[in-house]
Formats: sequence, structure tokens, C-alpha cells
Amino acid sequence: MEIRSFEDGDEEALIALWEACGLTRPWNDPRADIALARSTASADILIGVQNGGIIASAMAGFDGHRGWVYYVAVHPNAQGTGAGRKIMQAAETFLSTYGCPKAELIIRGSNKPVADFYEAIGYKKEDRLLFAKWLTEPPLPQDEAPILDVTVTFLAMGARPSSAPRNPPVTGTPLSLQRLQKPTISFYRYIHHTVGDPWLWYSRRAMTDEAVLEIVQDPRVEVYLLSEGGVPAGFVELDFRKMPEEADIAYFGLFPDFIGRGFGPYLLDWGIHTAWDRTPAPKRLTVNTCTLDHPSALGLYQKLGFTPYAREEQKLPDPRATGLVPAV
Repeated sequence: MEIRSFEDGDEEALIALWEACGLTRPWNDPRADIALARSTASADILIGVQNGGIIASAMAGFDGHRGWVYYVAVHPNAQGTGAGRKIMQAAETFLSTYGCPKAELIIRGSNKPVADFYEAIGYKKEDRLLFAKWLTEPPLPQDEAPILDVTVTFLAMGARPSSAPRNPPVTGTPLSLQRLQKPTISFYRYIHHTVGDPWLWYSRRAMTDEAVLEIVQDPRVEVYLLSEGGVPAGFVELDFRKMPEEADIAYFGLFPDFIGRGFGPYLLDWGIHTAWDRTPAPKRLTVNTCTLDHPSALGLYQKLGFTPYAREEQKLPDPRATGLVPAV
């Protein structure tokens, strides 16, 4: 196993390791922890690499009095091979370069196998009381978050609309509609979160970057961006992975600054006609909405030709409280 410092491009693999080892928690954003460690001169994130993959990690930092070690992880497939001992030795060596006299770490009291590991490499349990105070309000665990009662309405359309496509709204500024060819994760998350956060779109936020890219870069999924004068105004995402039986409007919405200006009906109508405009055409076009969406969403879908075929009552832990969606 080679041990080196964290580098650009390691983030997703490192977070995947932490998730595999059960180290992530809703109240600790791993990306924020990585960024903070990298911006601190007396801290480093050490990773163990084997066969091109990250199998071990330790985040070490010196506060001027003591050294602390966090995010000690060894992939389950590599545990028992000595990787844990090696990564901890590297963390201790790093702290020693700052003249750090003592290394400390915190584990949960119920985690006896980990306690046995640290005792085996020379760490001793000390009689101390640990006190803590949050200086920023942490997200709640999912089972403690307030519950939202949500009604989801599923709608479908069995034939292409007989009406002609709507004309674009008159704005005095050029409008454009462009398909995003293999959108990057940063840009996709930018448009999705900006459009969806006011309506608590949480499911894509809960997914890894790899899982999101697997969907939006699939050639059978088409993401179209509406812009006014080059400024993003909204997007519609069409999912054709169940063709020819079904096409789906997976997401549709506007950036907050463009709501109420006539862009919504135009973009949705354009998306509907685009979904039907292929050979062979889908047997039906589907979409769903819920009571967290814009109050006019359900009415607009029905006005443009969708018919409800099912409703489902759901209880959702508030994604703002769990940290999935930023609280405004």
C-alpha cells in the first residue's frame, strides 16, 4: 500500500471509502470536512492506495497543543492486512513534523473492535469527560427530523397533443433551448439545485455524483436548458429509458428569477412535444408532482393534457432538517 497526501480528483473515491466504513453522518458534510482540512496548514488527509484504488485514510491535524486524528478508515476488504496500522503510523509521522507531543482521537464507546485496534497500536484509554458545543446548528438525524405529509400525484398522457406548440414568450431578449450533451456533475447540480431547492427536490441530492452522472449522461436521457440572453432560466429532463412503452418528464422547472414570466407553460409544452417527436413515439408520456411543488404545477400539467391516474400519501423527513436541502 502506497501512502500519500490527498490530491485533486480523490474526493469521490475517499468519500465512498468513508461511506463503506460507516464514518459519514448527516451533521458532518464530508466535502466540507475535506475542504477545511485542505485549507488548514497544520492538517493533512493521508490516503492509502493499492492497485489504483483508495483503501485507507486518516485525517490528521495539530492545534498547537495536541494532535488529532479523524476519518481513520480501512476498506472492509482490506481490514486485517496491516493497512490500519500503516495509515496511523503515517498520521503520527505527519504530526511529529510539527513537534506535536501527543496524538488523540475519539471513538464511540460502543465500538469495541476499534478500541481494541487502537490499544494494540499503543493508544491508551484516558479518564476524561468529553464536552462539545455546536457553533453552527447541525442537521438532525433522519429519524429525528420533522415529518412532512406529502401527496404525490402521478399523471400520464396517452397521445401527442392535438394543439400546435406554444410560441415562446416575448421578452425582448433572445431565448435559446439547448440540449446538454453529457453535462458535468457540477453544472447539472447547479441547475438542478437552483431550480429544485425551493420545492425541496431532495432525491438527487441524496445520490452520489457517480449515480447522478450515470443517469444524466445516459444517451436515453435528454436534459434541455432554456436560457434568456445566455442566462439559464429553466430546464426540462426527458427520460426515454423505458421506451417504447413509456417516456417520462423526470424534472421540469424554472430558476426563481424567471417564475411568473410565462416561461413555465412554454418550456413544459415544448418538452411535451419534444418527448412525442420521435420514431417510434412512446405509448404514453408520464410525469409526477407533489404538494411540495409550486402550487400551480398540478393544474399546469392537467391544462397541457396530462390526466392523474394515481395518488400516493407519503411521510417525508424534512430534507432541510436532515441537511439534504439547505435551509433558507
